[in-house]
Amino acid sequence: MVAYHINGRYVNNIYLALHESWKTGGEIKFYCFDYEFDQHNWSQEPTETIYELMSRHAKKLRNKYERLVLLWSGGTDSHTMYNVFNLNRIHIDEILVGSNTGNFTQVGMHPEDNATWLRKNHWDPTTTITHYNNHDTELRSMNVTDENWIWADKGDLLKYETISTGNAVEEMLQRHHSGHSWCAIAGYEKPRLIYRNGTWHHRQLGMVFHPAMGYNYIEHFFLEPHIAIKQAHMVKRGVKNLLKVTGDPLWENDWAEAKWPWTPAGYHAWATSCGRDQELSFGTSFEQKNGNNDFDKTELNFETDWRQLAFTTDKRLQQDLSNGHAVATSFVKGFYNLTQEFGFRQWMEDNGWFRANNRCFTNLKFIWSKEYNLGA
Repeated sequence: MVAYHINGRYVNNIYLALHESWKTGGEIKFYCFDYEFDQHNWSQEPTETIYELMSRHAKKLRNKYERLVLLWSGGTDSHTMYNVFNLNRIHIDEILVGSNTGNFTQVGMHPEDNATWLRKNHWDPTTTITHYNNHDTELRSMNVTDENWIWADKGDLLKYETISTGNAVEEMLQRHHSGHSWCAIAGYEKPRLIYRNGTWHHRQLGMVFHPAMGYNYIEHFFLEPHIAIKQAHMVKRGVKNLLKVTGDPLWENDWAEAKWPWTPAGYHAWATSCGRDQELSFGTSFEQKNGNNDFDKTELNFETDWRQLAFTTDKRLQQDLSNGHAVATSFVKGFYNLTQEFGFRQWMEDNGWFRANNRCFTNLKFIWSKEYNLGA
């Protein structure tokens, strides 16, 4: 289970959690499989290979559910899962793949060629391959039903485009697999290591999981405890070897992944250290992660009305908003209504919740999960 925790209850929507913290003074924590992780000794690396652990987990999922759906983009995470099922010839009932198509899209993040490759090369003709457009406004409308969408207790909040784990996807998969037990397998998540007091610690970042929060049908493949511990130790070993080559210093509170350069090659090297395979097209994963940082940011001009965006790199949102599109209007008005809560914005600024000086509600302070000591 992944969720935020405040005042003794779990909340999936970070803005609901912030709103409650503002009203009550309660502390927000990020819960990421704490109960499951607490059952294990994180200082001891599993003796099995990462592929042995992943294969065992894939077989367990096949035995647990009547239907399996794989959420696949061709990036390092999803393609590694695909390769595990392929190697073991474990049947996948449906593969769901989204592409960026149409005007104003970042095609390199989710190219249509990946879906074409999948149709040509998938080994099992009985698998249903479902392809959808990430910029399908009709799908997005199921998440953004009106301007009150932002108060729903779901974590899918940041992007105007369709998210592969949102309400529309859940409703579609329910139709496809009605009457059966089923899950959607998602590639969450690479380990985030931090160096403290001479030892490495494993943790996870809350905002990474927002698209999956509140959707109980998701199986977070790489957070099965044995896989999570194994890949954490692999990264620890990888960063230590990297520092021997680069000669870079290791400082208190250094992040392991930050030691690799933020380039396609650097990202690939970090992913390899986690036990990930090569993505289908080199550079796709970097484009996806870089796009998450650089695109789809919506900053509001608090001094005018809801129609005035202070800044957005999402050209499609700009166009739809100027044309009076209902979903674009509801999307922006939801954020605007949130910012107009009297005293809320000032409380967030006073308590350091904005990571940038522009007080952008989609660029908030990091909330980390419980840490687990991996040793030196």
